Amino acid sequence: MIKKRIVGLFAILTAAAASLFALRQGTLRANPTAPPAEPPPASAAANQPCAYTWATHDLPEVSAEFESAVKALIPEAEAHATAFGEDCMDADGRAVNFSAMETDFYVFVSVSELNDNETMGDLIAQILPVLDLFPLSKVAGPNEGFVEITFRAGDDQKVFRIPLPRGRQ
Repeated sequence: MIKKRIVGLFAILTAAAASLFALRQGTLRANPTAPPAEPPPASAAANQPCAYTWATHDLPEVSAEFESAVKALIPEAEAHATAFGEDCMDADGRAVNFSAMETDFYVFVSVSELNDNETMGDLIAQILPVLDLFPLSKVAGPNEGFVEITFRAGDDQKVFRIPLPRGRQ
């Protein structure tokens, strides 16, 4: 038992020492011959290095169209769409480029009771077909996002997040 602990401690210390050595020698490279999964945006890569951070950006045109389609079915609803992806941050901390990964849709509906699953299910069934108006070719990002439907009753709410592939079925 003690021997296993000593071996485990030795392995951890060896890994830590190797990491420290690698950091002092330069950047770590897992596979130096493999190309990057996705090249950095041309405008950012040409001028300066980037630090990528998760980001969400409003999509005013898509939001307006989405909200209009939802309100046609549920007039009291509110809706909008956002793009989720990565901001390329320059050395000064400014976002110089945005790469969208997916578009996410949000709907807010007031209901009288959050325990009325039948009413909420009917509202969800009305909202989901609207997503067919927004195929991947029409929205930001190469990946399917989600639709998040928030039901509000006074100060309380119930949220349903549905992956778009499942919502489109």
